Amino acid sequence: DRTAHIGVHPQKQEGLYWIGIVLPVGKITAAQMRGLASIAHAQGDGDLRLTVWQNLLLSGVPEAHLAAAENAVAALGLSTEASAIRAGLVACTGNRGCRFAASDTKEHAEAIARWCEKRVPLDVPVNIHLTGCHHSCAQHYIGDIGLLACKVSASEDADAVEGYHIHVGGGFGPDAALARELYRDVPADDAPRRIEQILRAYLGRRQSPAESFLAFTRRHEIAGLQAICDAEAAE
Repeated sequence: DRTAHIGVHPQKQEGLYWIGIVLPVGKITAAQMRGLASIAHAQGDGDLRLTVWQNLLLSGVPEAHLAAAENAVAALGLSTEASAIRAGLVACTGNRGCRFAASDTKEHAEAIARWCEKRVPLDVPVNIHLTGCHHSCAQHYIGDIGLLACKVSASEDADAVEGYHIHVGGGFGPDAALARELYRDVPADDAPRRIEQILRAYLGRRQSPAESFLAFTRRHEIAGLQAICDAEAAE
């Protein structure tokens, strides 16, 4: 659960805490990094730790310094809290920094988050992974929802645009399995609406609030799941 890597948590050492700081789709400026380094030295034990969830941990913070540390983090334009959409959002470098990538994954991840946060009352985190090519640095194949970048042609005469193949139901650890392809050749501009459909279908048709997105998708065949999501768009 990626929410476990965000917020304030007690350490094994009595009286000390670590703080999980959200980096939006893994982005951070040089000024923010210097600021976090100063906070680590002033309020913590001097360490900053990066995680596979594209966020950052500030460790060794005494209880008396927690408020000052959180205020200082907020002053840098960062947060120790995230919505259920952003808590599980991961994107690779994308074509702004990688010659293999077929799309601007970080920008599209932000677009998905902005669109869905306002429209989907998601009450549990759903892992959404965007990866720019078949190397899958963002591991789209083990995400609850995985987007693999591609080029999409509307017609033979039109230029190809950035897009995604959308997969669902990937998992790791005791839930290990490869995600299955749900939609193919979705233009990037349409991806936020497609993700909204999928999330609304989950919220509206899960067996109970305790049923995870993973469990929901795995009890449906792909054709049936696609029909459920398409019906959500028509409502």
